[in-house]
Amino acid sequence: MTSRGVEMRERSVLLWRHPWTELRLLADGPRLRIHHQVREAGTMLLERPGAVGKILLTAKAHGAA
Repeated sequence: MTSRGVEMRERSVLLWRHPWTELRLLADGPRLRIHHQVREAGTMLLERPGAVGKILLTAKAHGAA
């Protein structure tokens, strides 16, 4: 995650990247579900309490729905 969007990498290989304005984020308990257009682009399991809320606030500030 960056201030510009979300990217998924496997080691040094970039698999996909989406800017915040193209994403919709949903909190599902400790999981953050990332949607791009009509499909789910990924799911993150965040172990720290409050981590999902912090990411949602940051993403909203940068244009995510």
